[in-house]
Amino acid sequence: MTEGYIKFQCDWAKEEILIPDPILQSLKKERSRLYNLNLIGMYPDGIGFGNISIRTEGTLFIITGSATGQFATLNRSHYAFVSAYSFAGNSISCQGQTKASAESLTHAAVYEALPEVGAVVHVHSLWLWEKLLNHYPTTSSEIEYGTPEMAFAVKKLAAEIKDIEEKIIIMGGHREGILAFGNDLEEATTQILKIYNRSQND
Repeated sequence: MTEGYIKFQCDWAKEEILIPDPILQSLKKERSRLYNLNLIGMYPDGIGFGNISIRTEGTLFIITGSATGQFATLNRSHYAFVSAYSFAGNSISCQGQTKASAESLTHAAVYEALPEVGAVVHVHSLWLWEKLLNHYPTTSSEIEYGTPEMAFAVKKLAAEIKDIEEKIIIMGGHREGILAFGNDLEEATTQILKIYNRSQND
């Protein structure tokens, strides 16, 4: 199982980053909503899953760091700033006390496709993934996570559903993986929770 491992090239500068307090509080609040439902967390084998990000400027963003799923709450040291990326090169540049999440390129793909999007949420839930698979926009099962192909596939789907109310993408080749996005982090998180709660009652 390769879930949770960084496949891409990561040019990491281990240094403190500035996260304005309102952004940090939003990250904490919305991540807690997802963590409390085990949509972000850690598998029994110690590998973390799930991540969230907020756009800062252009297509650059702050994202939860790699292997932070185990923690109930995060502080500034658990986030990274993605300052550059390349889909074709399968690479990113980031700064922070921790490396950026292994799903950074997927987040970048959404930001690049839709300039109005301010936040992206990536969660794991097997039962919800199985329920939504191919009923919502879904990437090919042949495309693995953490690859340029996944980034390109997500970018294409994001552009296609920009005018659809529910901004949800199912990652067909990334078992359990579900993406949601919105104008801000609260909206992106609420997208997931609405479908989560509705699907429980179906």
